[in-house]
Amino acid sequence: MIQPQSLDVFLGEYSELQKVWAIQARSGRYLAIPDHRFPGRRPVRFFTTEYDAQRVIEAVLEVRPVLDALKLEVVEVLLLEALRSIKADKTPPRADSFVINSPDEVYAILRQLKLKPTG
Repeated sequence: MIQPQSLDVFLGEYSELQKVWAIQARSGRYLAIPDHRFPGRRPVRFFTTEYDAQRVIEAVLEVRPVLDALKLEVVEVLLLEALRSIKADKTPPRADSFVINSPDEVYAILRQLKLKPTG
């Protein structure tokens, strides 16, 4: 099972050149997607493939069309640089952890999103 991780854990496990994909608003902030496995946490999710990030953004916009106003897009980022940027953001609501989702884990995210009531 995946667990949200702190910046310190990622700094020790990944190189400065590690690229991943994320969902980012036009404002530059990354989308935090809650997960029922981590109650009360606001993890920012990174993806190992662009395709998976695109699938998740489509599902998010399907269940929460109001988020279209944020102009969300899939972006390729340097993982550690992005993590440092997120960690430095003190503006509420802020992310409090990070998860890198493999293609196998994306299915669970999509399922969870589709089970949530719209609103």
